Amino acid sequence: MVKRMISRLSVLAVLIVFMAACSKKAEYIHVIPADASAVASINLNSLADKAGLNDKQNEGMKQKMMEALKSGMNAAAFQQLEKIMKNPSQSGIDVKAPVFVFTSKTFISPTIVAKVSNIEDLRASLDLMAKEGICQPIAEEEGYSFTSLQKNNLLVFNENAAVLTEAYGTSQMDVAKQTISTLLKQTEENSIASNGSFRKMQDQKGDINFFASMDAVPKMYTQQISLGLSSQIDLSEVKAVGNLNFEKGKIALQIETYSDNAEMDALLKKQAQAVKKLNTTFLQNFPESTLAFLNIGVNGAAFYDLLFNNEEFRRNVSLAKADEVKSLFASFDGDISIGLINVTLNSVPTFAAYADAKNGNALKALYDNKKQLKLGKNEDIIQLGENEYVYKSRATNVFFGIRNKQMYATNDELLYKSISKPVEKSIKDAGYVSDMKGKNVFFVINMDAILDLPVVKMMAGFGGEEYQTYYKLASKISYIEAFSDSEGKTETAILLKNKDDNALKQIVDFAKQFAGM
Repeated sequence: MVKRMISRLSVLAVLIVFMAACSKKAEYIHVIPADASAVASINLNSLADKAGLNDKQNEGMKQKMMEALKSGMNAAAFQQLEKIMKNPSQSGIDVKAPVFVFTSKTFISPTIVAKVSNIEDLRASLDLMAKEGICQPIAEEEGYSFTSLQKNNLLVFNENAAVLTEAYGTSQMDVAKQTISTLLKQTEENSIASNGSFRKMQDQKGDINFFASMDAVPKMYTQQISLGLSSQIDLSEVKAVGNLNFEKGKIALQIETYSDNAEMDALLKKQAQAVKKLNTTFLQNFPESTLAFLNIGVNGAAFYDLLFNNEEFRRNVSLAKADEVKSLFASFDGDISIGLINVTLNSVPTFAAYADAKNGNALKALYDNKKQLKLGKNEDIIQLGENEYVYKSRATNVFFGIRNKQMYATNDELLYKSISKPVEKSIKDAGYVSDMKGKNVFFVINMDAILDLPVVKMMAGFGGEEYQTYYKLASKISYIEAFSDSEGKTETAILLKNKDDNALKQIVDFAKQFAGM
């Protein structure tokens, strides 16, 4: 009897598990195909909060918008819109769940996927849009519903997910509908959820999180990643994962590159060895008012080894000169710092550059081989003294040389005369210096210094309302920074003067002010 009872309970347990599996609601994330080459996750709820859209002071603005819309809508349509404005979840879309945007060979353009919270509310919202001529009336197919917006946008949805994509003409529309209907039935194992990069993206803490296979990124952005790597490599093996986050007084974009392929990951690590932690050796040589500043920690020998992996580089460097070229690269060991000092209307921009160097071999080689540089008619390189040279041309003169194992270059004669001497108020006193600590590469744009330029003030004063708007917007920014570390992580940040309010709220407030709201 006990055995029979255990047997029946076992069967019941199996049935319960089976029924639970059958009744389990499909995840809207599973709609995203496994071959998606780039995916972004957008937290609309977080963005709305940070923008201040839910603040009490914006209630008046919402009311004005409702009053403006009321006159052109019928009572039922206005009632539905009012419900949505008061509670966005009444739209039928779960605004607390991330909205995904992805690219894939399956679709001709980026495609959007959102979670459906209530299909009847979604239908009501679309019916409202249809009455206002924004979309076509909802049509039904087996297992899904659809409508088109502005002719070329197709929206397909069921009780779990809504998918918006682009399609041109009847044939493309039919193919897209069939493709989406298949994806709506897709399981976790066959979807992007099984992708390691996607799971890594899901762990990001930004308002917008993303991942991309590097073969999906425009070539101009992948050149840095492919530097020193074999031309035979498969860029699809290299992934970028990151996030965009709006913080108090700061907008930050963080990106990390890596590969699940062990061989490729080893190459990326070798690439990272070409740069090293900054010594910040030359900060005292640049004025605090420097417009833009780049600092790189360079391991010259490792950088040469990296380049030597590239077939094109090897073709351009003969075996006879390989050791000589390697020696030149190896002479650079430490910081390279470049600063844009001044910009005027009547002369070329003024710059200064310094580099830690073991010797002056690179400069001597440049001078000794100047004939091979094929200089123009009015160009020449002249030796001014031991380890001191000047490149002369009609447009500018560039003074360069080496002192105390520090290379220098500048196109300003006054700077040349005081080269290597500390300036009274230098970058060491700048507010962004602390952000350099532990970095391998650091770049900054000093917005205050740029806005203080006479040429910029003149453009703002005489350029009309448009230039004044740009000037006002830029004046809210302190610095724009970009930096990377030895772990392959990079960050680009816009630092605002107002540190108390969220950056997104500041942007929205500026837009409202500009629009007179």
